[in-house]
Amino acid sequence: MEKNSQRMLNLINKRFSDILSDGFKLFLRHYRTLILPLAIFQILVITFNILLLTDLKVYLDSLGISFLDILDKMGENTPLTGGEWNLFSLFFLLNFALIFLQNLIGAIIITIAMCSVSNYLYNKQMQIDVSFFSSFKSAFNRKIFIVILILGIFLPLGSFLLMFPSIIIFAFFIFLVFTYNIEGAGKPISEARNIAKGAFWKVIGVFIFNFIFIFVASSIYNIVLDLFLNPSSVAFSFNYNLWLSTRNYPMLILYQILINLVNIILAPLFICLSTSLFATLKTRKDLGLIYQRTRDPIHTRLIEE
Repeated sequence: MEKNSQRMLNLINKRFSDILSDGFKLFLRHYRTLILPLAIFQILVITFNILLLTDLKVYLDSLGISFLDILDKMGENTPLTGGEWNLFSLFFLLNFALIFLQNLIGAIIITIAMCSVSNYLYNKQMQIDVSFFSSFKSAFNRKIFIVILILGIFLPLGSFLLMFPSIIIFAFFIFLVFTYNIEGAGKPISEARNIAKGAFWKVIGVFIFNFIFIFVASSIYNIVLDLFLNPSSVAFSFNYNLWLSTRNYPMLILYQILINLVNIILAPLFICLSTSLFATLKTRKDLGLIYQRTRDPIHTRLIEE
């Protein structure tokens, strides 16, 4: 009991840097278990984007030439016809629709992916022995539709309309991927909101840190990849356009997997970082304590709420 209490104290006394460090440790410790299911979900995002949106992309490419002509006319202050204005509006509308559908597909699948491993990671972080397969199976219940609705649909919808609503939804309800499947959480939405209360910048900080880390790794990888693929070459452009025009889905999927390889390899990172933060915040809430640091960095004290 004393050992467990000390572990709880250590958990709630963690700085943000400690939380990130624990998230990385969780990532490394369980990478072999997580990489296969989460990589499959990442590949599903690519596959659905290719299968569902390639026709729209090809159609937009066909409009692109006429759109450039319209821009030239506008640059020369040449009046546009009614048909050209319609084409101009259609091009923008379809581009927005394409971006929204890409975000929607990605958000829904990634939300399901995080839900599938969240309970397993949380239990491991709390040093509770649990089977991955039983935890994975238990993730798919009726409550998961609440998570998909809020994070998989409302979140991309908010980012499509205005960025601010999506930030609020993310910061307030990201922990729903954990609370919907935790025993005793009768109201998972309220529970997620209460746990995230007062930790807005920490939640956003985890997202930004994950984004920067993957962005840097992807940039380095893409520089190396460009040396071999040379995507600006005429030969590569010809082959890629041929894949599009002939709907060569296998080659399009393989190409997208290749250029998104870093995202696939690092797919477990964000949920591991989020688990570390969630475990700390939930423990503080459950203990009903407010954490404060004294001026002496070696000592800490806890004051009852």
